[in-house]
Amino acid sequence: MRLLLLILTGLLLASPMAVAAPSPPFTLFPVVGGAHYTDDFGDNRGGGTHAGNDLLAPCGMPTVAVVAGTVSLDYGSRSGYMLTLKGTDSWYRYIHMDGRNSAKSAFASGLRDGSRVRVGQIIGYVGNTGDAAGGPCHLHFELHHGTRTVSPFSWLQEATIVQLDPTNPASATPVTTPVVLTIKGRVAWAATTASDGCRIIVRSSSITASDGSKFSTSRLITLRADPALIASIVAGRRVTIVTTPAQLTTGRQDLLPLSWTAVSVS
Repeated sequence: MRLLLLILTGLLLASPMAVAAPSPPFTLFPVVGGAHYTDDFGDNRGGGTHAGNDLLAPCGMPTVAVVAGTVSLDYGSRSGYMLTLKGTDSWYRYIHMDGRNSAKSAFASGLRDGSRVRVGQIIGYVGNTGDAAGGPCHLHFELHHGTRTVSPFSWLQEATIVQLDPTNPASATPVTTPVVLTIKGRVAWAATTASDGCRIIVRSSSITASDGSKFSTSRLITLRADPALIASIVAGRRVTIVTTPAQLTTGRQDLLPLSWTAVSVS
C-alpha cells in the first residue's frame, strides 16, 4: 500500500497539469501590414511536404524579425534569397525574398551574416525568387524548434501586425497601434449562458476601423460582451457596436469569433 501511494504521488507530481503552458515562440507577424494565407503547412509540394506557411503580400513589402536574434543570409536555386533568424529558443526561415532578383533589394540595408537584430526590426522584403519565380509574391515562413519543424499557423493568427510609422516611414522599426472597430448592423442573437458566457452575434452592414483597415461586411460577427451590456439587447434590433481597443492580428482582420470585444452598444 505504501509503495502504491508513493507511485500515485509521483504520477500526480509529474502530471502535465502541473507544467506551465509554453510561451508563444513569436508574437509579431513577419510581414508589415499583414498578409493573406491559409494553413498550408504539410501540403504536398512535389519533392516533399510544405515546411511553412506562404504569406501572400505585394513584392517589396517589408518583413520584420519576429524575435531578437542573429541572422544569416543565403541564396539557393529553390529558396531564392533566404534569411535565417536564430532566436534563443526557436529559429525561423524567410524564403523567396525580393522580387527584383537582387540581394540589395532582398535584405535590409546594412544587414550582414551574423548581424544582431531587434524584435520588430525590418530585415528584408517580400518577393518571388527561387522556384517561386513567375508566381505570386509571398514570404515562405518557417518555424523551427531545434531539429523539429513546427507549423507556425496558430501563432500567425494571434501575432500582432506592425505598420510603417506614418511619422517616419523610413524607420527600421515599424509600430503597433491599437485598433477600434465601429460595427453597424442587426442583432442576430445576444445571451448569457453557463456554457458560452456573454456573446453578441450581429449581422454587419458596415464596419469602420480606426486605423483605416478594411474588413468584410454583410456577415455574422460574434463578439464578447459584458453581461450588463447585453441585458437589454434583443434579436432584430439595429445597433452600432464599438469594440475595445486591440492590437491588430490576422485573426481579428478575419473577424474570427470572439476575436473582438464590445465595449458599447447603441
